[in-house]
Amino acid sequence: MVSLALAQDLYTYKLPNGAHLIVKRRDDTQAVALQVWFKVGSIYENYEEKGMAHFLEHMLFNGSEKYPYGEIDKRVEDMGGNINAGTSKEYTFYHIEIAKPYWKEAIELLYQLTQKPLLLEDMIQKEKPIVIEELKRGKDNPSTILWEEFEKLSYKVSPYRFPIIGYEDTIRNFTRDSLLRFYRNFYQPKNMYIVVVGDVDPAQVRREVMDTFGKEEGRTVEKPQIPKEPEQMEPRFREIKDSRVEKAYWMIGWRCPPVGSKEYYALVVLDQILGGGRTSLLYRELKEKGLVYSVFTGDLSRPQDNMYVVSATFDPDKYSQVKDKLGEILKKLSESLTEGEVQKAKERVINSDIFSKEKVTSDAYYIGYSVTVVGLLDYYRYFENNIKSVRKQDVLKVLRNYLEKEDYDEVLMVPKR
Repeated sequence: MVSLALAQDLYTYKLPNGAHLIVKRRDDTQAVALQVWFKVGSIYENYEEKGMAHFLEHMLFNGSEKYPYGEIDKRVEDMGGNINAGTSKEYTFYHIEIAKPYWKEAIELLYQLTQKPLLLEDMIQKEKPIVIEELKRGKDNPSTILWEEFEKLSYKVSPYRFPIIGYEDTIRNFTRDSLLRFYRNFYQPKNMYIVVVGDVDPAQVRREVMDTFGKEEGRTVEKPQIPKEPEQMEPRFREIKDSRVEKAYWMIGWRCPPVGSKEYYALVVLDQILGGGRTSLLYRELKEKGLVYSVFTGDLSRPQDNMYVVSATFDPDKYSQVKDKLGEILKKLSESLTEGEVQKAKERVINSDIFSKEKVTSDAYYIGYSVTVVGLLDYYRYFENNIKSVRKQDVLKVLRNYLEKEDYDEVLMVPKR
């Protein structure tokens, strides 16, 4: 077993079976965050498996070898903790937040949850209508429809074009055998990152993990090739008319640098200038001046085929005015960006990052995301330093090379009269 003490009381271990353990020791809190990450999400599914990563997340809470259905949740709650999980396009993770005295029990519960699920046939049939109902509820949400239509428009080859939750027909056709194949391939040590943050002894954590997760066999992970999206040569536009909405929902996006790349940090600073709170350009120029009801900006934090998006809601007759104003703002920023604006944005990004990581749960999440999705623990370790190194010319380069190009994707949802 290899261990390495890093800055910030951060310790990494590679277990003999291939699993990775990262422990961050913090003595400023009595809370402990424990997370288990798997490098699997909807982009790793073939068409027949669409929705399987998300479905398995549901299934793992339906009983394990040691604990019957509902018992793991009850035990965590009895200890005053929280337990939950999440599935994305690139990862699935399971997490418990607990008081310091109970962290050992939490490790054992996460082990049972993720490595010893029963995946019983009757529970599979019980879960299918629940997930299908979740899918249908999403179709009633204009924001969900907007996102799904945007990704279908933006991605023609990449599996990012498919929704995480899958489709009703694929979910209905899941079998126990197909779920077990998917589970056994991805939910195993060579595809696993365990993260623990809190006032704990890293050596003790390692021993507990070795006595649980360390006993599992590591196997070769069969992963599909994720095709890269071909270069887009012209803008794409789609209009949706929906009788359920009264205002316009709009999203426009551009290709942008992948998360963790050198250019990415300049994009983060640019995003802070454009959409970072009430002092941002778009809030002042669009929201405060009454052009939009709401505005959101941000990139999708993807390691491949990343997108930067601006989304807004407004009166349908203001569409052209809003789009023209956005173009005007980007052009003016390209011509008049100051060193002071860049410096203030960098400070806000760093302060926000520090504030968010005060909670052990968020701190552990950023560690897990760094190693599982970005593939670099250094993304977490040196985020602040990389933001500090961004220069005005770096921000302008990203603005001109990406957001001023005419290869954007755009979806507009308006009321159906």
